[in-house]
Amino acid sequence: MNNPQRLIAWLFPDRRPEREQAREREFIAEANSLKTLSVSDRGRLSIDPEDLREQMVASREQLKHLVYCEIALH
Repeated sequence: MNNPQRLIAWLFPDRRPEREQAREREFIAEANSLKTLSVSDRGRLSIDPEDLREQMVASREQLKHLVYCEIALH
């Protein structure tokens, strides 16, 4: 952290719960891992839909052990 960031952090501490701060850090890390995420000079975000789809498919594969699906055959 540089000095202005330290001063701002000291003057305005983040009072949110640690869990919420951790979720925000996780979201930022995931967003940074997207290959085609770009931000315009006016703050507009854009991303290649295919990149987003690939990320969702990979996440679904990682979490599929949490879902139990029973198929009833008649």
